[in-house]
Amino acid sequence: MSKFLLPVMLALLLVTAPARAALIYISPVQQQVAVADTLSVDIFVSGLAGEVVSGWDLLLLFDDSILQATDVFFDLANFADDPLFDAFYDATISGGEISSFMVSFLDDAELALRQAEPVRLLSVSFLALTDGVSLLNFGTDPDFELNVVGRDGQSLDLSARGACIGVGQGQCAADVPAPSTLWLLVLAALLPLSRRFNSQR
Repeated sequence: MSKFLLPVMLALLLVTAPARAALIYISPVQQQVAVADTLSVDIFVSGLAGEVVSGWDLLLLFDDSILQATDVFFDLANFADDPLFDAFYDATISGGEISSFMVSFLDDAELALRQAEPVRLLSVSFLALTDGVSLLNFGTDPDFELNVVGRDGQSLDLSARGACIGVGQGQCAADVPAPSTLWLLVLAALLPLSRRFNSQR
């Protein structure tokens, strides 16, 4: 096998290999609004690979000098037939933090019938207060700030992606390419070097 073909096959394997971690993310990843506008974001989980979402403990962080969180809406259709009896959930807004938790009492098979990827956990509404930029990110504590539970009550292996909201004169930075796009860019950059190396041998 040529020395050129081996790096290409390895890079393609890395690009096409499925990620092990499920992804929790905020959508949309960027918004631009005017001062005094209201806006909302949704929190989703994807890449479950046969898993379900049976509960979570999450902490969402934002800049409360730019945004005021006004409400939290749980997507109960994904977790309960009867919200009064099938789930236990709550959210607390305090300064620049939104703490939320959910436990569904449905069994894993029932949840699998209700959930299609991506699974929406909740939505958060905000009021834009003043010019500026607020990043929205999750906390990092795997027990109480970034914990999504799947089948058999086991915590899922998660990666997280935040979001950005620009208000008035505030502008979010350009989108960062997805990991697979980055690998393709690296491949494109290495291809001429590989050809040059092979031609010198």
